[in-house]
Amino acid sequence: MGIIGFKNILVVGLGLIGGSILKKLSMINSKVLVYGFDKKEETVREAFKLGLIKNQDNEFNLFKNDILIIFSVPTLALEEAYYSIEGKITQEQAIFSDTLSSKTELLKFLNSNPKLSSKFLMSHPIAGSERSGLKNSKASLFEKKIVLISQISIQTKKDDFKKLKDFWGLMGAEVLSMKPEAHDKIFSLTSHLPHIVTYALMDLLYKNLSEKTFLYSGGSLEGYTRTASSDPRMWKDIMLSNKEEILKAIDGFTDSLDHIYKLIESNDQELILFFLKNLKSSRDNLLDKK
Repeated sequence: MGIIGFKNILVVGLGLIGGSILKKLSMINSKVLVYGFDKKEETVREAFKLGLIKNQDNEFNLFKNDILIIFSVPTLALEEAYYSIEGKITQEQAIFSDTLSSKTELLKFLNSNPKLSSKFLMSHPIAGSERSGLKNSKASLFEKKIVLISQISIQTKKDDFKKLKDFWGLMGAEVLSMKPEAHDKIFSLTSHLPHIVTYALMDLLYKNLSEKTFLYSGGSLEGYTRTASSDPRMWKDIMLSNKEEILKAIDGFTDSLDHIYKLIESNDQELILFFLKNLKSSRDNLLDKK
């Protein structure tokens, strides 16, 4: 049956995440047949030259059963990507998944396609880099990282869930389950907001310091603002697709900033110290329990 029950795997979108999946698969001694599809056909040709996929371009027909299809594309590009490959595959025994970090728009699409939703299991590998593209992908990207899987339809087969879980385990990841409705609220706070704060900080710094932004940083500022170098299209899609939850998160963060502003304005040393000590203690305790 190939690895973990699949004879065929098709990765749609050969950037950092999709490329890392391909590179990890290429290291596994298996009879699985791996294919790739990308809007930029030169990326498909490059993946073929690297020996990562069987097809040389996007002009292929993959009418085979027992296939895992993973969409690793920008959030708002998934629907277009699906229709781009729909006529190239057999859907009867296919399992579909994704790697998107925002699920709201995907859920809308799947809710309007009940036949597809029964075969679709959401995945979110909590792994990445500010460097994008196939050239920056690496086989070790998912090692000891968490991948969240969400079942959308009650009609999804238990065996399909296990196959996908085993697949991500093979990638080196720890797999956890999450309800799809909870996903975007949680990640608006833990992932999307921190990126937005970094963008806002970088905007402020460059407006005020321009070319001198990193001149006196000592290296810590470069590290803190690293995520501002992330793929702009990907983060544009995340901001728009998870708009409501992100705006709520920004409102909450604004309240916290206002609180700190008032603490500093008060000039109350004891109150400021108490606030900082509490946050340090909370963070340290949370990380110790992790």
